[in-house]
Amino acid sequence: MKIIKLSHEHSNLIKPLFENKKWMGVDLDNNFVNEKIDANLVYYNIFCSSYLGDLKQYHAYGAFDDEMQIRTIISFYESNDNPEWYWTHIRSCGNRKFVPPLLDKVIEHNENNGRFKFYSMWNIKYQNIYRKFAFSKYNAERYDYFDEYVVPAKTKCIWTLPWMVLFGRTLVPVDTVVRCTFLKQQYREKLDIAGNI
Repeated sequence: MKIIKLSHEHSNLIKPLFENKKWMGVDLDNNFVNEKIDANLVYYNIFCSSYLGDLKQYHAYGAFDDEMQIRTIISFYESNDNPEWYWTHIRSCGNRKFVPPLLDKVIEHNENNGRFKFYSMWNIKYQNIYRKFAFSKYNAERYDYFDEYVVPAKTKCIWTLPWMVLFGRTLVPVDTVVRCTFLKQQYREKLDIAGNI
Protein backbone atom coordinates (compact mmCIF):
# COMPACT_ATOMS: atom_id res chain seq x y z
CA MET A 1 0.00 0.00 0.00
CA LYS A 2 1.18 3.52 -0.83
CA ILE A 3 -0.37 6.73 0.50
CA ILE A 4 -0.01 9.87 -1.61
CA LYS A 5 -1.15 13.48 -1.29
CA LEU A 6 -3.40 13.90 -4.33
CA SER A 7 -3.20 16.61 -6.98
CA HIS A 8 -4.90 17.38 -10.29
CA GLU A 9 -2.65 14.69 -11.86
CA HIS A 10 -4.75 12.07 -10.04
CA SER A 11 -8.12 13.26 -11.40
CA ASN A 12 -8.64 10.36 -13.79
CA LEU A 13 -7.38 7.77 -11.32
CA ILE A 14 -9.96 8.70 -8.67
CA LYS A 15 -12.97 8.82 -11.03
CA PRO A 16 -13.99 5.15 -10.45
CA LEU A 17 -14.48 5.92 -6.76
CA PHE A 18 -17.25 8.34 -7.80
CA GLU A 19 -19.34 5.71 -9.59
CA ASN A 20 -21.17 4.65 -6.46
CA LYS A 21 -24.96 4.49 -6.54
CA LYS A 22 -25.24 5.37 -2.85
CA TRP A 23 -24.39 8.47 -0.85
CA MET A 24 -24.72 8.67 2.94
CA GLY A 25 -26.19 5.17 2.77
CA VAL A 26 -29.10 6.07 0.49
CA ASP A 27 -29.82 5.56 -3.19
CA LEU A 28 -28.73 8.60 -5.22
CA ASP A 29 -31.32 8.03 -7.96
CA ASN A 30 -34.24 8.49 -5.56
CA ASN A 31 -32.86 11.23 -3.35
CA PHE A 32 -31.27 13.82 -5.59
CA VAL A 33 -33.16 17.05 -6.27
CA ASN A 34 -33.04 16.73 -10.05
CA GLU A 35 -33.11 13.15 -11.34
CA LYS A 36 -31.77 14.26 -14.75
CA ILE A 37 -28.47 15.27 -13.16
CA ASP A 38 -25.71 12.69 -12.74
CA ALA A 39 -25.07 13.31 -9.04
CA ASN A 40 -21.81 11.37 -9.05
CA LEU A 41 -20.43 13.44 -11.94
CA VAL A 42 -21.42 16.69 -10.20
CA TYR A 43 -19.83 15.48 -6.96
CA TYR A 44 -16.67 14.36 -8.80
CA ASN A 45 -16.25 17.70 -10.60
CA ILE A 46 -16.73 19.69 -7.39
CA PHE A 47 -14.28 17.42 -5.58
CA CYS A 48 -11.62 17.82 -8.28
CA SER A 49 -11.92 21.60 -8.44
CA SER A 50 -11.81 21.97 -4.65
CA TYR A 51 -9.48 19.25 -3.39
CA LEU A 52 -7.22 18.71 -6.39
CA GLY A 53 -7.08 22.32 -7.52
CA ASP A 54 -4.10 23.58 -5.49
CA LEU A 55 -6.30 25.46 -3.03
CA LYS A 56 -4.40 26.17 0.18
CA GLN A 57 -7.02 24.94 2.67
CA TYR A 58 -8.37 21.90 0.79
CA HIS A 59 -6.43 18.63 0.70
CA ALA A 60 -6.92 15.02 -0.30
CA TYR A 61 -4.87 11.89 0.24
CA GLY A 62 -5.27 8.55 -1.51
CA ALA A 63 -4.37 4.96 -0.65
CA PHE A 64 -3.10 2.88 -3.56
CA ASP A 65 -2.76 -0.90 -3.70
CA ASP A 66 0.38 -2.72 -4.86
CA GLU A 67 -0.71 -2.36 -8.51
CA MET A 68 -1.06 1.41 -7.97
CA GLN A 69 -4.85 1.31 -8.25
CA ILE A 70 -6.46 3.90 -6.01
CA ARG A 71 -8.59 2.22 -3.37
CA THR A 72 -9.63 4.98 -0.94
CA ILE A 73 -9.52 8.78 -0.73
CA ILE A 74 -10.00 11.08 2.23
CA SER A 75 -10.30 14.84 1.89
CA PHE A 76 -10.29 17.59 4.46
CA TYR A 77 -10.47 21.33 4.95
CA GLU A 78 -8.13 23.30 7.25
CA SER A 79 -9.86 26.19 8.99
CA ASN A 80 -8.19 29.62 9.16
CA ASP A 81 -10.46 30.61 12.04
CA ASN A 82 -9.47 27.92 14.55
CA PRO A 83 -6.79 25.23 14.87
CA GLU A 84 -9.13 22.54 13.61
CA TRP A 85 -9.79 20.61 10.45
CA TYR A 86 -12.89 19.15 8.84
CA TRP A 87 -12.98 15.61 7.47
CA THR A 88 -15.13 16.28 4.44
CA HIS A 89 -15.15 13.17 2.23
CA ILE A 90 -14.28 9.53 2.11
CA ARG A 91 -14.60 7.40 -0.98
CA SER A 92 -13.59 3.78 -0.89
CA CYS A 93 -13.62 0.60 -2.94
CA GLY A 94 -15.30 -1.05 0.04
CA ASN A 95 -12.18 -2.67 1.47
CA ARG A 96 -11.72 -1.42 5.03
CA LYS A 97 -7.99 -2.25 5.18
CA PHE A 98 -7.13 0.91 3.22
CA VAL A 99 -9.05 3.33 5.45
CA PRO A 100 -7.21 3.31 8.83
CA PRO A 101 -3.70 3.80 7.38
CA LEU A 102 -5.02 6.59 5.18
CA LEU A 103 -6.75 8.32 8.10
CA ASP A 104 -3.51 7.93 10.10
CA LYS A 105 -1.67 9.87 7.39
CA VAL A 106 -4.31 12.61 7.33
CA ILE A 107 -4.17 12.89 11.13
CA GLU A 108 -0.36 13.05 11.00
CA HIS A 109 -0.54 15.83 8.38
CA ASN A 110 -2.82 17.87 10.62
CA GLU A 111 -0.94 17.21 13.86
CA ASN A 112 2.25 18.37 12.13
CA ASN A 113 0.41 21.63 11.43
CA GLY A 114 -0.75 22.09 15.04
CA ARG A 115 -4.31 20.85 14.45
CA PHE A 116 -5.40 18.41 17.16
CA LYS A 117 -9.18 18.52 16.67
CA PHE A 118 -11.46 17.75 13.74
CA TYR A 119 -15.12 17.64 12.81
CA SER A 120 -16.87 15.05 10.70
CA MET A 121 -20.45 14.43 9.60
CA TRP A 122 -22.06 10.98 9.34
CA ASN A 123 -25.37 9.30 8.70
CA ILE A 124 -26.73 8.98 12.26
CA LYS A 125 -27.50 5.34 11.56
CA TYR A 126 -23.74 4.61 11.37
CA GLN A 127 -22.54 6.83 14.23
CA ASN A 128 -21.58 3.88 16.43
CA ILE A 129 -19.58 1.96 13.82
CA TYR A 130 -17.61 4.61 11.96
CA ARG A 131 -14.73 4.65 14.47
CA LYS A 132 -14.38 0.87 14.16
CA PHE A 133 -14.37 1.23 10.38
CA ALA A 134 -12.00 4.18 10.05
CA PHE A 135 -9.62 4.36 13.01
CA SER A 136 -6.44 2.39 13.57
CA LYS A 137 -5.91 1.01 17.06
CA TYR A 138 -3.16 3.61 17.52
CA ASN A 139 -5.36 6.65 16.85
CA ALA A 140 -8.47 5.16 18.46
CA GLU A 141 -6.46 5.19 21.69
CA ARG A 142 -5.08 8.70 21.21
CA TYR A 143 -8.31 10.41 20.10
CA ASP A 144 -11.60 10.80 21.91
CA TYR A 145 -14.84 12.34 20.64
CA PHE A 146 -18.22 13.77 21.45
CA ASP A 147 -21.25 14.19 19.22
CA GLU A 148 -21.93 17.91 18.93
CA TYR A 149 -25.33 18.15 17.21
CA VAL A 150 -27.79 16.48 14.86
CA VAL A 151 -29.06 17.87 11.57
CA PRO A 152 -32.39 16.30 10.53
CA ALA A 153 -32.79 14.98 7.00
CA LYS A 154 -33.29 17.55 4.24
CA THR A 155 -32.68 20.54 6.53
CA LYS A 156 -29.98 23.20 6.48
CA CYS A 157 -27.32 23.17 9.18
CA ILE A 158 -27.62 26.44 11.12
CA TRP A 159 -23.83 26.80 11.66
CA THR A 160 -22.14 28.54 8.72
CA LEU A 161 -18.76 26.80 8.46
CA PRO A 162 -20.11 23.25 8.86
CA TRP A 163 -22.91 24.08 6.41
CA MET A 164 -20.40 25.22 3.80
CA VAL A 165 -17.63 22.69 4.44
CA LEU A 166 -19.10 19.48 5.88
CA PHE A 167 -22.48 19.62 4.18
CA GLY A 168 -21.24 21.32 1.00
CA ARG A 169 -24.39 23.47 1.11
CA THR A 170 -26.41 20.32 0.43
CA LEU A 171 -29.62 19.16 2.09
CA VAL A 172 -28.60 15.65 3.08
CA PRO A 173 -31.39 13.06 2.64
CA VAL A 174 -30.77 11.37 6.03
CA ASP A 175 -30.43 12.47 9.65
CA THR A 176 -26.78 13.30 10.31
CA VAL A 177 -24.62 13.76 13.37
CA VAL A 178 -21.68 16.17 13.54
CA ARG A 179 -18.87 14.79 15.67
CA CYS A 180 -15.90 16.54 17.25
CA THR A 181 -12.84 14.26 17.54
CA PHE A 182 -9.87 15.50 19.53
CA LEU A 183 -6.39 14.43 20.60
CA LYS A 184 -6.38 13.58 24.31
CA GLN A 185 -4.38 15.91 26.55
CA GLN A 186 -1.71 13.34 27.46
CA TYR A 187 -0.76 13.00 23.78
CA ARG A 188 -0.35 16.73 23.18
CA GLU A 189 3.42 16.81 23.59
CA LYS A 190 4.06 20.05 21.74
CA LEU A 191 1.55 22.84 21.33
CA ASP A 192 1.62 25.07 18.28
CA ILE A 193 2.75 28.70 18.69
CA ALA A 194 -0.35 30.74 17.87
CA GLY A 195 0.84 34.32 18.35
CA ASN A 196 2.56 36.80 16.08
CA ILE A 197 2.83 40.53 15.45
